[in-house]
Amino acid sequence: MKKRVTRRDFLKLAGTTAVASTLMGFQPSRALAQNSSAVSLLLGSHMDYLQNLAPDYEAEYGVSPSIELVTTPDLEVKLNSSFIARRSPGDVVFLTAALISGMAENGWLEELSEFIDEKLRPEGLLENALTAARYRGGIYGVPITIGAPIMHWNNNLFEAHGLDAEAPADWHAQPGSWDTMLEAAREINDPANNVYGIVDAWAGTHSIFTFGALLQMHGGRFLDDDLQPVMNSEAGVAALAKMVDLLHVEKVIDPATVTYTWVFDASPSYLAGQRGIFFTWPFIAGVADFAEESQLKGRNGFAPNPSVETSASVDGSEFLGVPTFAGNKEGALQYIELATSFENQVKQGALGVWAPVLGPALEHPDVTSALQVAEVIRQSYLYPVDGGFSADRARWVEILTSELSLAFNQSKSPQAALDDAVRLINQSRS
Repeated sequence: MKKRVTRRDFLKLAGTTAVASTLMGFQPSRALAQNSSAVSLLLGSHMDYLQNLAPDYEAEYGVSPSIELVTTPDLEVKLNSSFIARRSPGDVVFLTAALISGMAENGWLEELSEFIDEKLRPEGLLENALTAARYRGGIYGVPITIGAPIMHWNNNLFEAHGLDAEAPADWHAQPGSWDTMLEAAREINDPANNVYGIVDAWAGTHSIFTFGALLQMHGGRFLDDDLQPVMNSEAGVAALAKMVDLLHVEKVIDPATVTYTWVFDASPSYLAGQRGIFFTWPFIAGVADFAEESQLKGRNGFAPNPSVETSASVDGSEFLGVPTFAGNKEGALQYIELATSFENQVKQGALGVWAPVLGPALEHPDVTSALQVAEVIRQSYLYPVDGGFSADRARWVEILTSELSLAFNQSKSPQAALDDAVRLINQSRS
């Protein structure tokens, strides 16, 4: 392929086609509307929809927020360096799902359960959107946009092999449909002509998403209630065995899957029409429809992941938080309340890129007409989306995915790889 679409390219395209103290002492004021002090925001550089709320905030509270932007790769360093110095880069800060537990463990984020109870749950917040924000009984982030990997499929290949291209839309609700999916992949598979039933990205730490989905599909967990590693359970071994079988027994998955580190490594062959099923992020549906090189315009299906005992995925949502060092915590909550209001969640979703966190907003006609994956995202969050969120998540994910790779190349059995992962994780915590 001559040109490979990037997420930034897609966001630009979507933008041009879019529809026009806590338990430790802080308690939000009941009269937030009275707070007109200066408020500062540290937002992701991609968060245009949040930046655009500044005039609305000024109209409501009489002060224009100051905004600093940060890229997602730079976010962790920015927050850590500020918090270690006991200062805050903003009264409101952008947080990824992977960062919250560690920040909460260090006492750097305010606990926001009361805000969630009073402001978001009554508006229809999808409860599983809070998965990554929970830490040891508290909630330390407010989800602003949600998303987890889902299943995409090539309607052309399904139909060319006599398969029902509509059937996968319901697999998530059918226990045992992983096997149905596998049968379809076998029918499509034609390695001699560079056609494979499945493609995914399993290199580096990206394998955490498919393993995590399968782990929960079997009823397992990464960590128990005490945050101890338990991914070497019977469920974990069965999950990893399925991945290994795709590679070495069924041979229905693109063998280069183990070299792909993220979605845009794996997408070219899928967009070229040479792969039947693609487990990846929801936004690839837009890429399939709009990218110049896509052979799947109007022919890409998408649905929540198929089911073993249940469907499942791993949360990749984005959040807003209030640092303990923030100077205007009430102003911070005013801004978060504005951003998560039903009206603004609908506006956010109507941009066609960033899924709202409120169920009713995801079902609003302005959102469903602009964000074609809205209903699939809503359905996905009715199933488990845990990612094993703990303060040392980055470290144990590196350990676990290194062991997964040894199982993929058959240097270790699934049981041995997961047993070694748990042993090494526990050693790293000593």
